[in-house]
Amino acid sequence: MGAGLAVTLVVLAVGREIPGWIRWVCLALGLVMLVLMVSLSISNRLKLSENQRRLRRARRERDEVRRYFDALMDTLPSWIYFKDRESKFLHVNKALAVYSGWEAAHLVGKTDAAFLNEESARKNREDELRILESGEGRDRFIENETLPGGGDSWVLTSKLPLRDRQGRIIGTFGVSSNVTEMVEIQNSLEKERNTLRTLLDSIPDSIYIRDRQGHYIVVNQALAELVGADVPAEVSGKTPFDFFPEERAREFIEEDAKVMEAGETVINPSSSIRHSSGVIRHLLTTKVPVRDKEGKVFGILGINRDVTEQENAREAVKQTEHRMREIVDNSPSPMYAKSVTGHYLMINRRYEELFHVKAQDVVGKTDMEVIGDEQIVRRLQKNDRLVIERGAPIQFDETLKFPDGEHSYVSVKFPMRDLDGEIYAVGGISTDISERKRAEQALQDLNQELMQAHENLTRAHEQLIQAEKMESVGRLAAGVAHEVKNPLAMIGMGLELLARRLAPDDAKGKETIDRMRRGIDRAKKIVRGLVDYSSDRRLEFATYDPDTLIREALELVEYQLVQGGIEIDFLPDSSLPRVEADQTKIEQVLVNIFINAMHSMEEGGKLTIRSERVSMENVAHDEGSRLRERLREGDEMVRIHVSDTGNGIPEEVLGKLFDPFFTTKATGKGTGLGLTVSRKIAELHGGELVLSNCKDARGAIATLTLRVNKD
Repeated sequence: MGAGLAVTLVVLAVGREIPGWIRWVCLALGLVMLVLMVSLSISNRLKLSENQRRLRRARRERDEVRRYFDALMDTLPSWIYFKDRESKFLHVNKALAVYSGWEAAHLVGKTDAAFLNEESARKNREDELRILESGEGRDRFIENETLPGGGDSWVLTSKLPLRDRQGRIIGTFGVSSNVTEMVEIQNSLEKERNTLRTLLDSIPDSIYIRDRQGHYIVVNQALAELVGADVPAEVSGKTPFDFFPEERAREFIEEDAKVMEAGETVINPSSSIRHSSGVIRHLLTTKVPVRDKEGKVFGILGINRDVTEQENAREAVKQTEHRMREIVDNSPSPMYAKSVTGHYLMINRRYEELFHVKAQDVVGKTDMEVIGDEQIVRRLQKNDRLVIERGAPIQFDETLKFPDGEHSYVSVKFPMRDLDGEIYAVGGISTDISERKRAEQALQDLNQELMQAHENLTRAHEQLIQAEKMESVGRLAAGVAHEVKNPLAMIGMGLELLARRLAPDDAKGKETIDRMRRGIDRAKKIVRGLVDYSSDRRLEFATYDPDTLIREALELVEYQLVQGGIEIDFLPDSSLPRVEADQTKIEQVLVNIFINAMHSMEEGGKLTIRSERVSMENVAHDEGSRLRERLREGDEMVRIHVSDTGNGIPEEVLGKLFDPFFTTKATGKGTGLGLTVSRKIAELHGGELVLSNCKDARGAIATLTLRVNKD
């Protein structure tokens, strides 16, 4: 339009009908306008060229920014996406494409349902709808996502509204990071923390951590209860001044400061503290400096172990030990304890006075170092070993030499056991019986004056034994002599007559005659044994096999036992040692026992005979005994047990069995002297005879004890 106006002005300027000055004016205006138009055209062209240059530069910058953006999107490990209002992807980065299993270009236009399960996709859609409606995003929240294949992952997500240039919400965009490993570590740490808390709260020791200002950072349930709190949370953040008196709290803080300054652990200093219940508790405390990751001490870890019960028990033990020491030290008898190796563990005050020593100089030493007499020490050590071997208390007669002469002691030694029942020492209590020994010696001297009377009494005993023997077997011996011996002689004469009349070739008859002769010889031997048995003679000791004594005594009464329906159960023992005995007297005792057993089994029964070797224990001393040799602890003996299946011995007569002239038999069957004489024979042999009822069965049992031959 400007160009047309310029042309019109030029035409008017050259028109002839127009006045000249108007033509010149129009021409000038036309020219000016034309110049202006040309100038404007040139200016526009210049501006267009500049704008084109700017556009090209802007495009280059845009492409560069896009390259940077694409590079950033593809290199960031986080998942970045843009969605429209339908929750369809507009753009995704490489990390999200890899996570989803799709190509980035193929994921555009799809929703979360393309790679997440239905539940996760639904939750994401609900979140995005809320953002679209409210215009407010959600920043840094953790959500769980599940892939269709079943894999779970935890995602840290920020979601914001996506706006156009006019500020209208056209979709959403978000940044998500896979924090599965972090969440699992956090869950693991939480689990460990809970486990540690459970462990701390279950430990009976009170445990705490205090910082440099004395504030409790960590406490367990035991410490909370110690200071009177219900739960540890009531203690956290507070100081000892909130629970203890000011002076005591200040001591705690000062102790903490010393530990933190030294940087070293302090273990088990003892202290006392008043419990929230008001009871004084004894504690063993361990304090350890606690350091941060740079190694700087920022507080202390304290562990208090309540040892009140142990302290009370230790005090009770000390009191008990003190009382026992008072009892031991005030005993009039020397008391001591020695280890199994023979070293003294303790002695009492009386022992110190007796040997003129001090306990500290004796403990750890042996008898040889304390007493010095090798012979006495050897005997003492032998007694100690015997106590250890038997594991039971034993009483010994011991002699020790002192400046004023020999002293005799009755020592009771006993094994001392530890809590496991193992013997670790031998204890002893010795009683000085020197005065009693001297009195016994005086009594023995006086007794020598009575020896002659004793010998006379012994002869009277022997006559009494002979009288009983004649009473018990005299009739049998006489009957055998008159009723058996003479017929045997006549039978012998008849056999000789028959032998002469036998035909020379009658071998069977000769064999029968020989058997009858052997039978007659055996009968004569029995008669001779009975006659020898009933003969009157003094004790003549020799060594015998116990089985032989039993067997030969049985031969004397075997016929009567069999006739009485008695079954004989005799089990010989070839391993038994030989014994010292007068065969005739011991056979008399055994015959008396066998006959008494037979009388108790009037309707038949079983007679059982057993023998064994024993070592004497718990021997009761009878100072008035007239035994040939008194029984002592450890004597080797042989015991012969004879038991029957009769009615047993009435309890009311057990204590009267050995009384002279006491008998339970009918008139004419006994004199009441058999058992009296039998026991005296056993005593004259240095042994004993005991009668009792069987414990586990019916009947009675007689036990004859004889000394083993020492040679």
